[in-house]
Amino acid sequence: MSQVVGVFGAIIPWMKQDHKPFILNALYKMLRPLVKLLLRYGVPYNAFASVSRRVYIDVAEEEFKLENKKSSLSRISVLTGINRKDIAKIKKQQSQSITEYQSDNRASKVINGWLRDSDFLTPTGKPKKLSIEADANSSSFTELVRRYSGDVPVKALLDELTRINAVSISDKQKVSLIVDAYIPVENIDEQMRILSRATSDLLNTLDHNVSVNDNPTRLQRTVAYSNIPIECLAKIQELSEEEGIAFLLQVNKWLAQYDRDNNTSLVGSGKARAGIGIYYFQEIDDSSIDKSAMDKASVDKASMDNSP
Repeated sequence: MSQVVGVFGAIIPWMKQDHKPFILNALYKMLRPLVKLLLRYGVPYNAFASVSRRVYIDVAEEEFKLENKKSSLSRISVLTGINRKDIAKIKKQQSQSITEYQSDNRASKVINGWLRDSDFLTPTGKPKKLSIEADANSSSFTELVRRYSGDVPVKALLDELTRINAVSISDKQKVSLIVDAYIPVENIDEQMRILSRATSDLLNTLDHNVSVNDNPTRLQRTVAYSNIPIECLAKIQELSEEEGIAFLLQVNKWLAQYDRDNNTSLVGSGKARAGIGIYYFQEIDDSSIDKSAMDKASVDKASMDNSP
């Protein structure tokens, strides 16, 4: 059975009693993967609860304030259910304040520039092999770093890209990009930054689409089938990655036209962040697996492995 799902409609600001079970059930489902991640990295419940209280206070104060009025402790308490004394105490703990997202790091900016800047692409749109030092006859890695990473030393940037296996260097000192995106495999802090931004973006889109407003809904679609043999998952994931990366590379190129950092001639007011995210998912229904067949298959494989 196929499903193409989007989020539309509206909900009222206050939770009606008949909505409560559905909203809490949705909350439970949203929290399960988050709690799984927190437990994997040793974050206990009390730390999660502490951050949650701070988020409730910040969101109530910043997103639900009355027009032309500063949110009082009493109003925040009414909205959140948190005691006024606790709110005052938490707001004074500046040392525990949650920092805003850091901007994309230098390695990410260099890779993205390499993937979309025509000066560093072949006629077919592939990233060029670049000489490390400035070359009068072609674009160089030094120029790429200067353009997208500011005053960071070229060697330091090259060392980082090499460390994360994003580039290869030939005997002729030519640098080749060997990835389609910035993926910090061994840097847990950077992985968490990317994860938190992607999750926040998705949830903000969902909130926009279910909130009461006159603005048009934002793109949010899911295509899924629910009766797929487990043996087919590897191929589906492979195809999803190929098609997804191709689509995102295309988006990267046309979206860059609307970014002042890449198009200095662009005029307009204000500053906004916009983009498109894509992800693959899968769930296996354990109850559908024939345990006896799996056990037999394991025994047969063990017998083959031990055979002379």
